[in-house]
Amino acid sequence: MGLGINLGNRIDLYEQAARDVNEEFFNQYKQRGFENVRIPVYWGSRAGKSSPFTIDADFLDSVEQMVDWSLDRGMVTILNTHHEKWLDDVSAFDSQLPRLEAIWTQLAERFASKDQKLLFEVFNEAHVMNTDQLNAMNAAILPIMRASNPTRVVLIQGLKFGNPSWIIQNPTALNIPDDPQVMLEIHNYDPFKYAGAKPSVHSWGSESDVAALTKWTDEIDEWSKTNGLPIYYGEFGCTNEQTASTGRDDWFKAHYEIIKRKGWGASVWNDGQGHLIFDYNTNSWVEDILSDLGRNSTSPPSPPPSPSPSPSPSPSPARGPCCYGGSTCSEMTTCHGDDKPFCASSQNSCEAHCNGHWCPSLFTV
Repeated sequence: MGLGINLGNRIDLYEQAARDVNEEFFNQYKQRGFENVRIPVYWGSRAGKSSPFTIDADFLDSVEQMVDWSLDRGMVTILNTHHEKWLDDVSAFDSQLPRLEAIWTQLAERFASKDQKLLFEVFNEAHVMNTDQLNAMNAAILPIMRASNPTRVVLIQGLKFGNPSWIIQNPTALNIPDDPQVMLEIHNYDPFKYAGAKPSVHSWGSESDVAALTKWTDEIDEWSKTNGLPIYYGEFGCTNEQTASTGRDDWFKAHYEIIKRKGWGASVWNDGQGHLIFDYNTNSWVEDILSDLGRNSTSPPSPPPSPSPSPSPSPSPARGPCCYGGSTCSEMTTCHGDDKPFCASSQNSCEAHCNGHWCPSLFTV
């Protein structure tokens, strides 16, 4: 998975309108050397509140476009449910779980044909529900995903906002699915009094600071190996109230070195604001932090990929050039064109990301 970046504070804000996301963001991520993109999504205001809990079609289309922009650039892509407070509630959990089940049923079916570089994250940062409810949620959602995505990697978290300290302090509390394609996701802005919003500590880099970082990362890494769940460090970052003079660069460098040494997948948090690395308004970067993270801090921008030319139409009952249902084009039973424009846009999109067969000879208008 390598090191990635979060598309934070765009379509994940609780009960707020979606903010603009454009393809250039993904060009920038790729050009600067990021290898995965985590796309946090708040579904609560975009899905019905009563059965069948249908997701708004236009919003779902827009999310799929973002996923495709990421996958089309060869980046591992993580899709989740984010800030779903309506479920993270001890008293409301039982009545609301069917809604999450319906949301994930729709998402799993919609994205089933995508490249295996797309990963599903069950739930972001549970911290109010109890341990039994957390385990019940994972036990309910994973089979829903597996019904249409039998081998896709799935990410689960512990409680306490996904903080590794909860796992370390409760090493047997999280029920581990009998599934080889599951990973543990952790989040940590450590120490929060330094790296979190409104910090009260304004220095980092002492021997005790480094020792504390080494301690928790060693402990969670040992848990990971013991339990057979690889780690994805899905959120880490440092507030922009810290500067080079207060240890910010040392903080990023130390975290990145541990991520590399332990072989974790990871994604730095960027929200374009208080934890700023990439500015969504200007498409500009905080170059010092890029350098701290071993990214390309001087790469010039390049134009987005040119779309592949559309295949020439020819008489056929098929709908488009990306086909399924046989081993050769003449045996195909289902083809997609305008109904799945990303899959039909190029041979690479069809075969690498949609697991189809490229059959332009079957294309019809």
